[in-house]
Amino acid sequence: MEESAKTDHLSNSLTDLMTSLMVIFILLLLAFISHTASKDAAVADVLLKKLQKDLKIQGIDNERLKLDPRDKNVILVIVPGDLMRFETQKSDLRSEGRDWLDENIPKFSSILCAAKYAPSVDSIVVEGHTDKQGWAGKPGVESENANLALSQERSMAVVKEALHSLEARPQERDCFLEKLSAVGRGQRDPEPTDEESRRVIFRIRVKATNEQNIEKQLR
Repeated sequence: MEESAKTDHLSNSLTDLMTSLMVIFILLLLAFISHTASKDAAVADVLLKKLQKDLKIQGIDNERLKLDPRDKNVILVIVPGDLMRFETQKSDLRSEGRDWLDENIPKFSSILCAAKYAPSVDSIVVEGHTDKQGWAGKPGVESENANLALSQERSMAVVKEALHSLEARPQERDCFLEKLSAVGRGQRDPEPTDEESRRVIFRIRVKATNEQNIEKQLR
C-alpha cells in the first residue's frame, strides 16, 4: 500500500509538472504571436507612410493606399472609380482598367521592389470578387462555385496585364512576379451593390525583418 501511494504521488507530481510546462509554453507562444503581430503592424504603418510619400511623387493619390481595417499587416491599393470592375459573369478587363494598370503598376513595382522596401513586402495578392447573382441553370452550390472560378479568372486577368506592363523592366518584373499571386474570393465579402462587388483589389502584406529599428530599415 505504501509503495502504491508513493507511485501515485510521483505520477501526480509528473502530471502537475507537465501541465505547468504546457501552460508556460502556451503563454510564451501567445506572447510571441502578439509581439510578432504588433511588430508587423508597425512595419505596415511605416511602410504605408513611406509608400504614400514616394508614390505621391509618382502622381498617385495618397487616398489610394490605406491599411486594411480587418488586418493591420495589409496595405490595400484602392483602384479609382470603376476601373477594376467587371460586367456580370465576365472577366474581361475594361480598356480603362488596362490603361490604369499599364500606367501605375510600373510605379508600384519601382517602389515595392526597391532595396529599402522589398525585404518588408511579403506578398502582393490580387484578389478577385463577384456579386451574388446566380448562374442560370445552376443550383446554389454550383452557382457559388461558378462565381468562385469567375473571381479567379478576374484576378488572373489583372495579374497578366500587370506583368505585361513590366515587360520592359525584366528585373522588376521578376521581383513583382516572385511576390505576386492571384486569389478568387467568389461572392464572399460583397460590397453594397452588385456593380461594386464585381471587382479586383490589391493587398500588400508586410513582414517585419528588423525588429530592432523598423524605421531605420525603411529609410
